[in-house]
Amino acid sequence: MKLRLIYPKFKKFLEDHPSLRESLKDHVVGDYTMPPSLALPIIASLTPEDIEVNLTDDNIGEQIDFDEKVDLVVISCFTPQAQRAYKIADEFKKRGTPTIMGGIHPTAIPDECLQHCDSVCIGEVEPIWHEVLEDARAKNLKKVYQATKPYCLSEFPIPKREIFSSDKYKWNAHLVLTMRGCPVKCSGCPIPEKEGPLFRFRPVENIIKDIESMPYRQFYFTDDTVMLPGKKNMRFLLQIMERTKDLNAGIFLASTMMMVPDPQFYKKLYEGKAESIYTIFGFDSVSKNLLSPECSAEDWKKGVDLVRMIEDSGIHFFGSFGIGFDDQDEGVVDRILKFCDDARIDLAEFYIITPFPGTPFGTQVVKENRVLHRNYDLWNHSNVVFKPKNFTEQKLMESYDLLWREFYRCKTPEDTLRSFDVAT
Repeated sequence: MKLRLIYPKFKKFLEDHPSLRESLKDHVVGDYTMPPSLALPIIASLTPEDIEVNLTDDNIGEQIDFDEKVDLVVISCFTPQAQRAYKIADEFKKRGTPTIMGGIHPTAIPDECLQHCDSVCIGEVEPIWHEVLEDARAKNLKKVYQATKPYCLSEFPIPKREIFSSDKYKWNAHLVLTMRGCPVKCSGCPIPEKEGPLFRFRPVENIIKDIESMPYRQFYFTDDTVMLPGKKNMRFLLQIMERTKDLNAGIFLASTMMMVPDPQFYKKLYEGKAESIYTIFGFDSVSKNLLSPECSAEDWKKGVDLVRMIEDSGIHFFGSFGIGFDDQDEGVVDRILKFCDDARIDLAEFYIITPFPGTPFGTQVVKENRVLHRNYDLWNHSNVVFKPKNFTEQKLMESYDLLWREFYRCKTPEDTLRSFDVAT
């Protein structure tokens, strides 16, 4: 039996904006290539050794052989990849090659995906993958596969990262899963819908074994939920950091501004080899308040102090600022730039809110009939694909361009990239 795993191409933030892309190329922001999501190496690790597994990453120019004789094509995608994923699935379908799709996008709108593929995996793949393989071997795929209960992360396999072509990616880093699920229903987040409302933690020993098996020194924790200020999450993260402090490692964390204002906490993260915290602005209550014209001087100072607390611990703060939210007006551009200036942030990216399927905001925009089109190639956080409330479509695009240019106007690549190793 033979499987072909495919990770479809998607446009990076700046790919549709060549002038902006050229002006920022030395900063390597909004336009980088990393290995595919963890879904495909997880699937490879769950597949018995007697089954041949090969990966094609469409993002790095690997050619797809639509005439290849395989027993099953497996496509994992999120919404900016969906248009390309559909075209790939259509080509295999023409040739009678069985195809299954999974990931965030197919989980959110399986019926749309089934117009292009034979089968869809909704939600977590681990509990149902053995069933998919049995049915594929018997040439009797079901239309839909969906686990009946949440997957226990104590059974989580070490992802089979050797399916990647190690010399074709720009960052020398990998992804590491720490937990799943979240009860905090942020407007743009699909996690509660896809993974459920309860926190599930991967055993620390399993995480360390995973890290030790990787070929690279740097890696990303994929879950911003691990940085939430609850006692369970903080205790769990510090348990991991207690183990990673003895490794030759560099860790990139992800978060929102819902972080604990405790300098000792960030000191411990730094001692655990945390090098950067990628922080998303726009969805959570704290950053919504910060970017609001009603933000008090006290709350503004708290936000600035939190950034400086992180930086003073030795961890690089990486801001990701969203615009176009329904609670924002055009003045948000000036507020973002002022906050970055006051907090002395030297690394940032900027995105346009997008109504992804499976998120509360996506559901709201569809209900209000504000979707402009479903060319998912453009649903990549750098184009206006819905009717904004407090911007014209043109003004929102101009604001996006302005933020990138103004923020990086006086920044040097030596400052912005100080916590990253870039492959040459």
